[in-house]
Amino acid sequence: MGDVILTTPLIRRLKEAFPQAQLSYLTQDTFSSLLLHNPHLDEVIALPVRGSVVAQARVYSQLRQRRFDLAIDLFGNPRTALMTWLTGAAIRVGGDFRGRGKLYNVRVPAPPGEPHAIDFHWRSLEALGIAKGDHRTEIFIAPEEKRWAREFLHELNIDRARPLVGLHPGATWPNKRWPEKYFAALARQLCERNVQVLITQGPGEENVVMEVLRQISPPKLSTTRSQTITLLPVLNLRQLASVQQEMCVFVANDCGVMHLAVAVGTPTLGLFGPSQPQIWFPYDQSDGHLALWQPVECRPCHKNFCPLGHLDCQNKLAPERVAAAVLERLKT
Repeated sequence: MGDVILTTPLIRRLKEAFPQAQLSYLTQDTFSSLLLHNPHLDEVIALPVRGSVVAQARVYSQLRQRRFDLAIDLFGNPRTALMTWLTGAAIRVGGDFRGRGKLYNVRVPAPPGEPHAIDFHWRSLEALGIAKGDHRTEIFIAPEEKRWAREFLHELNIDRARPLVGLHPGATWPNKRWPEKYFAALARQLCERNVQVLITQGPGEENVVMEVLRQISPPKLSTTRSQTITLLPVLNLRQLASVQQEMCVFVANDCGVMHLAVAVGTPTLGLFGPSQPQIWFPYDQSDGHLALWQPVECRPCHKNFCPLGHLDCQNKLAPERVAAAVLERLKT
């Protein structure tokens, strides 16, 4: 999800550079809905990742038949390199990788240092002589989707006159999850400031969110507080984005849902453990976005599980610090 969202500035810049061109975007069908209503795109081609071999082969065949003039591979693995070559495009842009780099005729060299994710992608346009542009990411929510979100929140008895903050405790890898007890502590602190909390979840994250709720709900939990914290069901990507756009602030681990909140314009706090915010959080504080992490000697390690067994990069990021950042954004 994040990989697709982080390429949206390039979509906008390509349309600016080639206003008369037809732009098609190929992505996995799992995430193709993210690009619906994007005014800079003429077409989204969905590759059925879990579909039959025949269905996938049909997409490969279509790429050749479409007779594209220019193909840009922003992912750069062996399969996408092959698909780029199969387009037969006169100009094929991709990374200068050993072996598969030969399938491109405009090769983008490895960058010096470690640029953030959007700057990394800008290099593909710069190889074509196109200067980088605004690096703001964007997901477009249709008016009917906005209406649905407001009606959905109304059915949940959400008071739109009070601040609404979203928390997303899930993430793909255990090391990227801030402790459930800290999300619970954050929720309690926000409720004490008259803030309504929505807890979001993705498929397979039921155990994570239920543990957060268990930690929030000791026997002394007040009725008022329990009514102020709402667990949302698993929503599809368009529904989740529409609800995120209604929030004042969104707090999430380093995962795709974090990028989604930024792309719909909601001030977002990204919580980072073993990964690098300078690469994966290329967002402006002037828009209300902020990456939070705890500087410890062993980070970043990029491990899925803590090799030292203590997970200090997550356990030492205090809930009070995150709560203060949320409240600061609510003031503005």
